[in-house]
Amino acid sequence: MASALQFTAISGAHSEEAVCYLLEVGDAKLLLDCGSFEDYSGEGLARLQRVARQVDAVLLSHPDMSHLGAYPLAYAKYGLTCPAYATQATHMMGRLCLQDVVRTLTAREEFTQFDEADVDAAFENITALQYAQPKTLPGRHADIVVTAHAAGHTIGGTVWTISSGGETVLYALDFNHMKEEHLNRSSLMEGAQGKVSTRLMKPTLLITGAYTALHRVPPRKRRVECFLDTVARAVRRGGNVLVPVDSAARVLELAYILNEWWSRDKARRDTHALCLLAQCSRKTRSFAQSLAGWMGGGVEAQLADRDAKPFDLRHVSTVQSVEELDRKLGGDSRARGRQRHAVVLASLESMSGFALDLFVRWAAGKKNVVILPQRGPPASLARHLYTRWWDRTQARRPTDTPMKLGAARLSRAHVSVTVKKRVPLEGSELDAWRAQERRRREQEAARDALLKRKRDMLDDDDVSSASDSDAADAAAADRRLGMAAAAGDMDAATFSQLDLETERLLSGQTYDLYVRGRGPVRGLYLVSKSYCMFPFQEKNRRSDDYGEIYDLETYMIQPDADDAAHLLDTAAPDADKPYESDTAARSETRPTKPVTKERRLQLNCELAFVDMEGRADGTSVSNIVVQLMPKRLVIVHGTSASTTALADFCRDPTVEVTKEIYTPAVGEILNVSSGVNVYRMRLADALVKHVPMAAVQGCMVGFVSGRASFSHEDQTPVLEPDHAELTNAWRPPMLVGDPRLSALRAVLVRQGFAAHFDSEGTLVCNDAVAIKRASSKRAKCDTIKILGTPSPDFYSIRAVVYAYLAVL
Repeated sequence: MASALQFTAISGAHSEEAVCYLLEVGDAKLLLDCGSFEDYSGEGLARLQRVARQVDAVLLSHPDMSHLGAYPLAYAKYGLTCPAYATQATHMMGRLCLQDVVRTLTAREEFTQFDEADVDAAFENITALQYAQPKTLPGRHADIVVTAHAAGHTIGGTVWTISSGGETVLYALDFNHMKEEHLNRSSLMEGAQGKVSTRLMKPTLLITGAYTALHRVPPRKRRVECFLDTVARAVRRGGNVLVPVDSAARVLELAYILNEWWSRDKARRDTHALCLLAQCSRKTRSFAQSLAGWMGGGVEAQLADRDAKPFDLRHVSTVQSVEELDRKLGGDSRARGRQRHAVVLASLESMSGFALDLFVRWAAGKKNVVILPQRGPPASLARHLYTRWWDRTQARRPTDTPMKLGAARLSRAHVSVTVKKRVPLEGSELDAWRAQERRRREQEAARDALLKRKRDMLDDDDVSSASDSDAADAAAADRRLGMAAAAGDMDAATFSQLDLETERLLSGQTYDLYVRGRGPVRGLYLVSKSYCMFPFQEKNRRSDDYGEIYDLETYMIQPDADDAAHLLDTAAPDADKPYESDTAARSETRPTKPVTKERRLQLNCELAFVDMEGRADGTSVSNIVVQLMPKRLVIVHGTSASTTALADFCRDPTVEVTKEIYTPAVGEILNVSSGVNVYRMRLADALVKHVPMAAVQGCMVGFVSGRASFSHEDQTPVLEPDHAELTNAWRPPMLVGDPRLSALRAVLVRQGFAAHFDSEGTLVCNDAVAIKRASSKRAKCDTIKILGTPSPDFYSIRAVVYAYLAVL
C-alpha cells in the first residue's frame, strides 16, 4: 500500500527564518535540513529538541547556516544521532562554515552551545553522496530511497527526491536556474530550451520555497556589471570596499568574480589589496580547490587546461584577523611606505564578526562603500542596512518591474550597533582568575595521582578469592572506580567519590585503604584477605616474561625535528601562513572576558545592494513550479506576503498546476498522502521463468497472470502461476508505450524506408506496406495493424515496428 505522507514545519514557514522541516513517510521520520542562524535562539530550536530523538534520517541541502546551522547542536545535546546525508561538497564546506562560526562567536562572547569537537563529531556522522546516487535508508526503512540532484546556488547544493512505494517527494529549496561563474544551473533545468527535467516532473509532492516570490531582479549579466562598477568607483577614488559574506558558500562566487576582474588591471593591484577575511579563510581556499570537480561554469575550462590550476584565487589574499589585515596593508613592499586600501570579503553574512569590525572602522569614510550581496538574516545588521537601501532607492519603483541597481549615500544617517569583543583581565579579576586556575591545577594533579594509585593497585591485584564482606565491598568499590577511571566513562557519582577523596588528600587527612594481601593457607588453597593500611602504595615494576624490567619511554618513537617542521609546512601551504589568528593566540596566553558595547555610528559611506544570492527570482520559480506539474504543492520559507503571492499564482484558474496547495504555519501537521493504493507482491520463481520481458524506456516490462496467495511464514502475498491460464496460454498481443505513428515514421525513415501519410492518416511504407492505428475492444487498448503482402520489405518493416514498440 502507498506510504502515508505527513509534513510539519519546525521553522521557516511564513517567515525567512532558518529552515527545518519534518517529513513522515509511513512510519519513517525524515528531517529536511536543520538550520539556525548564529544567535541560536527562537522557538524553532525548542520544537527541534522535542522531535530530535524520533528522527530516522536527516537530509542536508546547502552548506550554510540557514540549512545546517543547528545540526551540531542537535547532535550533541538533542539526541539527533540518526544517519545524516549530504553531498560530499556540502559535507566539507558545511563543516568549515560551522567551524568559522564557532571560532567567531567564541572569540567575542561566552558561546557554550557547542564547540569545534561537537562540529567534528556531528559531521563524522554524515554519509557523503554524489549527485544522482540513489541511497536506500538502513534498517526497517529500506523501502525509502533518497537521491541528491544539483540545486545550483551553493557548491554541493542539493534538490532531494524521496521515493517510497508509489510516492515521490521533491524537496527543492533555494535552487538556481541560471549558470554562474563557478557553478552550473540546477538539475531541475536539464531539459532543452529552458524546460525542466523529465525525470523530476510530476512528483507526488513538491516542497518549495517562496523566499524570492516577490523579487524581480535584472539579468545576471547586469548585476555582475553593477557589482564590479561599484567596486571600481571606490577603487578609483581611493576608498575601501566591504562585502559581508558567508565563509564557505556564496563567498566562492564573489571571490572568483573579483579574482578574474582583479587580474586584468595591474594598477589596482598596486593601490588596493583583495582579501578574504574569515577565521578559516585559508581552509576555504584550499577546500574549494579540492572540490573543483563539483563546479562548472568557467572552472570547467580550467579543468580542461592542464597548465591552469582549477579555482586558483591567486589575487585573493587570505587573512584570519583584523590585525593581520592591517599588517598586510601597511607592510606590503609595493605600497612604498603608503597605507594601502582594500577590497575585503569579510565574514559573517549577517555583518557580525569581522564584517562588523570593518564596518565600525569604515562607516564614516566618504570614499568607502559597503556592498550587500545578500539580504542577510532577519533582525541582523545586514538586513537593517538592506531595508534602508530599499527605502531610499526603490520607493517609486512599480511592483511588476525589476529592482533598480545602484548605490545610495545615507547622508547624516546614524546606525546603532552592538560590538562584542574580549578584553584581557586586569587587577583583581586577573588575580582571582590566577587563584582559580591554581586551585584547578592542584585538584587535577591530585585527581591524577589518585587515579594512578588505583590503577597500580589493579595491576598488582592478580589473586581472586573471597574475603570478609566489608573488606570485599570496599575492594570492589576501589576496583570499579579504577576501571571506570581507566576507561574514561565515569558518571557523576563516581566523580563525586573521586572529588571527596581528592579533598581529603589535599587537606592532609590520613585515612585507611583496603589493600589485599595473601592470607593463611586453608587446606590446599591460599585465602586472600584485605587489610586496613595507611595510604602507601608500592610502585609495581613492569617486567617481561624473563623478569627484565623495561621502561615504556625507551620504546616510544620521538618525532624528528625535521619531521616536525615538515608536518608544520604541509599543514598550511599558503605563503601567508606565519600570520595566525591574533585573537586565538591572545586568548591562549592571557585570560580574557567578553565585553558588550553599544555604539552609534555615522553613515557617510555609500551603501549598495546587488543581488548575488544565486537564487531563482519570483518569475522563474513560478514557471518552474508550473512545468514540474506536481500533484500536491507545499510552499514554505518566505514571508506571509511572498507565500500568499506564490500560492495565489498557482491557484489561478488559467495556470495549469495542481490546486491542492498548502501554506502551513509553523507547527501545523499536514496530511499530504495521495490516497492511491499500491500493493507489494512477491513473484514466485515458477511464474517468473515463463514471463517474456521487453525493454521500454530503460525498464524491463513483462505480462504476468497469476493468483495471489499468502504463506504462514511471510505476510507479503505471493503471486503463483495460474494453471488454468497456462493451459490456454494464447492472448492478444499488448503494446506498451506510446504507439505514435509520427514517431514510428521517423524511425522508419532513419532505417532507409520511404514512409508518408495518406489522406486517411495511414502510414504507407515503400508503397507496399500500410501501418494504421486501430482500437481493440477485447484488449481494451490501441493496436497497430501492419497490412501488406508477404515480401522482404514487409518482414523488414515489421521487424522495425516490433523493435520500436514493446509487444507483450
